[in-house]
Amino acid sequence: MGDDTQPFEEGTLHAVGLRAHERLSAPYVMSIEAVCTEQGLDADTFLGQPVSITVRRKEGIDRFFHGVVRQFVALGIEQRGRWHYRIEAVPSLWFLSQSVDCRIFQKKTAVQILRQVFSDHGVTKVKFQVTGAQTPREYTTQFNEDDLTFCHRIMQESGLFYYFEHTKDQHTLIVTDSNQGFQKMEQPDHRVIELGDNVDIFNDWRTSAATGFGVVKTQDYDPTQPTTPVSGRGVAQLAGPDSGKRDVYRWPSMTTEHSIAGDRARFATEASDVRSTLCGGRGYDPNLCPGFRFMLLSDPTDNGADNEYVVEEVFHSAQDDTWVGGTSPADYVAQFSAFLVKTPWREPLVCHRPVMTGIYSAIVLGDGGEEIHADRLGRIKVRPLFDHRKETVASMAIWARVLHPWSGNKWGWQHLPRVGTEVGISFMSGDCDNPVVMGCFYHEQNPPVFDIPSEKTKMGFRSRSTHGGGTQDYNELSFDDRLGQEVFFMHAQKDHLMEVERNQSDSIGGERDTVVHDDDSLTSRTGNISTTAEMGSILMQAETSIKLQCGESIITMTPAGITVEAPEITINGTATVTISGGMVLIQP
Repeated sequence: MGDDTQPFEEGTLHAVGLRAHERLSAPYVMSIEAVCTEQGLDADTFLGQPVSITVRRKEGIDRFFHGVVRQFVALGIEQRGRWHYRIEAVPSLWFLSQSVDCRIFQKKTAVQILRQVFSDHGVTKVKFQVTGAQTPREYTTQFNEDDLTFCHRIMQESGLFYYFEHTKDQHTLIVTDSNQGFQKMEQPDHRVIELGDNVDIFNDWRTSAATGFGVVKTQDYDPTQPTTPVSGRGVAQLAGPDSGKRDVYRWPSMTTEHSIAGDRARFATEASDVRSTLCGGRGYDPNLCPGFRFMLLSDPTDNGADNEYVVEEVFHSAQDDTWVGGTSPADYVAQFSAFLVKTPWREPLVCHRPVMTGIYSAIVLGDGGEEIHADRLGRIKVRPLFDHRKETVASMAIWARVLHPWSGNKWGWQHLPRVGTEVGISFMSGDCDNPVVMGCFYHEQNPPVFDIPSEKTKMGFRSRSTHGGGTQDYNELSFDDRLGQEVFFMHAQKDHLMEVERNQSDSIGGERDTVVHDDDSLTSRTGNISTTAEMGSILMQAETSIKLQCGESIITMTPAGITVEAPEITINGTATVTISGGMVLIQP
């Protein structure tokens, strides 16, 4: 752009008009109308380049508008040898709106997150003037949001806001959390006068009052303290009459931190308060800029008091067509809104978190070498697949609750998905920062337990021994529902323990075969043992011996013979007793 304080230069763009819109916590937009003696300028040579416009109302007092070209338009209009062009310029922050990402930040404050995103985009001219305590956010998800919207959301949730400071050579982003972060204008004193266009004159001034929120209450649920709701409360100071009828209750507050819930409720009431008392007017001072303070002397709407205000929004309009031979004098006017500096500024929460609908795939994470990684509540660490950072480890992930089909106080179902497993996650109340594991998925590298289609009639579950177990190390309970070949299968990799508090009944419609590779023991501690073959015989067979013992009476059978020992032996045959042998010895 040419220097408009110097004579017109052939082949150089010269500004003849400016329309600019500035607002707190929003990237400004400048629309510059310019002329040049050359036709068909190459737009690519301008895009992404810095541009500076100076509005001068009084010698020695300049207002600079600095930005970066995002659009260059050739209007195709020629006037007195000058071709017209339109240039749209924005702050470097605006270009964050053209980048979309899915990522997760762990244990970072809002300021730390903003610094990282700004740095990623080369937005280095930034000042943070934050006085309040910054509580680390355990888990912050960006999901299909452009980076600018994401930054706006983080700031709105954290009570932060921003504005810009311009010089001839650069613009600086200033992020703050209180009215103390606003700056004083170079010439702050202004007056309301009906006629005139001096820089210190407002020839239009209006104040307003409107109803707002009464009390804002928020609540949420913390599974680590299930009987203590996470709650916050904010009370409006400027709500107007009948504010008690305009209470707001919001669920969830989307945090498990009581301090954060309280802050968010307060931010909501402060945002309502300040917007219920916005003022506005028309003036001729180009240094009216969002985030800057001015003094209104003899405020006609406040009994002539001197009141200090902060500029909230400005529409600038400047015109100087002398470069195209115009005869109209240069003109500038500003339409603006403002608020009393004593009223805390806060942005309303209009950039809401993405509402997560449906189920998303995630991978279970664990610390080095672990196969099962969980906390005392059975929560696990997961990395959603939409978080494309492959370097994510367990320490960078949130504890995610696992949905079980049944749960209670030390009773219910318990299943912990293992490290490396693909799981399906949903989100509590659609909150992208609160994932819940719904179940597990098979995939090409983790195929189903039973081969399909050859074993498609089977259902059940098979575990894997840990740590370091292989495909042959497992417990299994399964069912095969193939008609005519139904099977109920149970496999214990090591020990099978069964406890029955009272009775056990088994009914077997066919045969039962039991093979024990080591010892077999059956004990009845207080009752009897009965074995009956109602329609057949009983065979007891041993390789070395069979021994029957009742107290001191013992019958021992070995391959060599049978020995009967007892204090007294009675043989009673109601019909006949026959004893035969090669030799029969009877000793008294």
